[in-house]
Amino acid sequence: MPDAPRVKRPDESGFGVVEIVVAVFLIGLLAVAFLPILVQSMRVSATNSTLAEATQIVAQQLERVGASGSSCSAVKAMTSIRPAVVVSERGSLQPHVRLDLPITDVCAEPYLRVVQLRVWVTLSGSTDELTAAETLILLDAP
Repeated sequence: MPDAPRVKRPDESGFGVVEIVVAVFLIGLLAVAFLPILVQSMRVSATNSTLAEATQIVAQQLERVGASGSSCSAVKAMTSIRPAVVVSERGSLQPHVRLDLPITDVCAEPYLRVVQLRVWVTLSGSTDELTAAETLILLDAP
């Protein structure tokens, strides 16, 4: 006897409630498993954004000092001014500038000296450096 075509009954078509509940449960388990990875990636992204902003501030401060020229008095005057705090979404960033030139240096003629300039950024109220840069500057005029 040949197989007769099977007739679908109305209660056998589509997904049942049990299948849907099991699928939602499995999707929920996957979501919970990936949640710590998502949270950690958000933290790393925020830290990287802060470091990128601090690095940009350091570069701006180096450019500011470089734009003052190569005279001793101009560089001393520029580095004696405390840079302003930069306020961002992630907090307040404080740039710092230090020129390794003795305060007693009077910048008198004849003048030729290489000095070290250090620029770094901290979070306001903290002493932990986020980023820093050092360079040498040739001062060739008083």
